[in-house]
Amino acid sequence: MGDIKVRCTTCYNVFNTSKEEGESVICPMCDNSFTVKKVNIVADIAQSITDFTTKIGSNIKEKIAPESKKDDSIFEVIDGKKYDKELLRVAAELTKKKEEITLEGSKQLFVQISDYDDYTQIEKQTVAYIRKNYKFTPEANKWLRTEISRWAQIRTRNEEITDPTSSKFKSGNQVSFVFTNLKDAYRWDNLKNDKPKTASHWAGILLSIVFVLGLFSGIAYGFKWSNQNTQWNNEGLSAVHGSVIDTHGDAIENVMVEANGKKTTTNPQGWYVIYDIVGDEVEIKFTMEGYGSVTVLMNIRSEGTNILDIELLEGNEQKFDNRKEVSEPWPPNYALAPIFIIASIMALLGSSAAILQQNFRLAVAGCLFGVISYGFLIGSILSVIALSFLLVDRKKFDK
Repeated sequence: MGDIKVRCTTCYNVFNTSKEEGESVICPMCDNSFTVKKVNIVADIAQSITDFTTKIGSNIKEKIAPESKKDDSIFEVIDGKKYDKELLRVAAELTKKKEEITLEGSKQLFVQISDYDDYTQIEKQTVAYIRKNYKFTPEANKWLRTEISRWAQIRTRNEEITDPTSSKFKSGNQVSFVFTNLKDAYRWDNLKNDKPKTASHWAGILLSIVFVLGLFSGIAYGFKWSNQNTQWNNEGLSAVHGSVIDTHGDAIENVMVEANGKKTTTNPQGWYVIYDIVGDEVEIKFTMEGYGSVTVLMNIRSEGTNILDIELLEGNEQKFDNRKEVSEPWPPNYALAPIFIIASIMALLGSSAAILQQNFRLAVAGCLFGVISYGFLIGSILSVIALSFLLVDRKKFDK
């Protein structure tokens, strides 16, 4: 049986093959494997209609969907088809000074193809487009095809799709990308990469240390302050002291002072002290023959200074209410533990952003939160160093 013409289902390249119907064939343009099918005019027309409507739907979606702006940084649309923008950029850079892509250029292309350990349909289409529109040296073309075929068979297939050029990749924004790729950022083979680490990689590693220190710092402060009393704790006994004078400012001696069953009198200097008072407030009564009595309601604190100075007047009894509506605040020390822990978690997210070089703002935010996480002061210092590394590597994030 002679050769027949088949069309690739990925790049639509038409070529001759001796394979029969039902057998697998590999496209020489994009290395995609597909099954040879019997030519059917009706099926071919139906497929053309499907492709056409899909193309229209994609164009409409690009016009109305908010995600279309984000696709601009990943895809480049040529004649209605999406291509990997970064791959096209690399190919264009390689042919600026030389007409043909050399073996070294093929190696650079392959690094970009295998970046997410996945060979997506978009990348296949882009490789086919590059082979069709750019010249390769025979050695470079053979090496790239062989390497792609070999790698495609042994590459690790993860359930979680991390390649943004994949149709299965779902990401609303760069922050969610970092969330979904925390596992990828901290893979051991990624951290032990033999290539020299960039400044942003070192920033990510430092922020990982900050995360651990901040976590331990939060836990330590939680234990430290869990059983501590504050100045608002009135479980102890209180004392009230002060002086009693007349309208001329002279001290009055032997004034009877009563509070919660406790009694005392003023000394020659008009000074008094009542000890062992229980509670948050107290009613104190001052009486002296020839003067009107004075009754005062006041707040007291067991660990504070409680002073009450009185002026006795001749005449009627007087009553004063000096109590205030004072709400007991949550001690700031108690808030340190959750603040340190939350800040350390944000530092971890910044760490993954720095390692993946995907979101500069999140990486910087991780450094700032790392300073807040404290980490026994060491974490704050490391966060400042990590921030300086990020600023040095700012352009890597733009790419």
